[in-house]
Amino acid sequence: MFRSRVKRESGQAPVPLHEDRFFQYLVMISSGLGMGGVVSSLALLSSGPHGFEFHWTNLAYPAFALGAVVSTVYWRLVFRLTSRSTPSSLRFLAVASGGMLVFAVAAFLYPIRFIPQQKRADVIFGLAAAVLVLGTIGYIVHSIVRWLEQDAQEDPPPGSEP
Repeated sequence: MFRSRVKRESGQAPVPLHEDRFFQYLVMISSGLGMGGVVSSLALLSSGPHGFEFHWTNLAYPAFALGAVVSTVYWRLVFRLTSRSTPSSLRFLAVASGGMLVFAVAAFLYPIRFIPQQKRADVIFGLAAAVLVLGTIGYIVHSIVRWLEQDAQEDPPPGSEP
């Protein structure tokens, strides 16, 4: 699929993804486009007769740029600060990640204010059910991955036994 652009000798171990520059740029660009799209769509959101509607405004351009820049700076911090792993850098990274999480939840919940009052309870119930189902699926996937990693650590690689 995607190959690392890092040159390595045939005997060297592969470069971990978090240290691969191509992977870092891919994450920063794709997240920047996604965050820019989220922020610009929030700028285009307005109230309509049946709930929320999107109406074009030139505010979408700076909103897109702001979202893209914030996301790119965040990922640059993640890649730089995780390599240092000092307590202060990890604390700052935790605060930045918390801020991004709060923004993401607020951006997700912001359109609820445009939903008519009589339909709002149904929408909130549906969102809560979706979060519960997706969280359960995420937990199952996480558990399976941990189980497979544990199993791989217990089994020796082929050819290592006499």
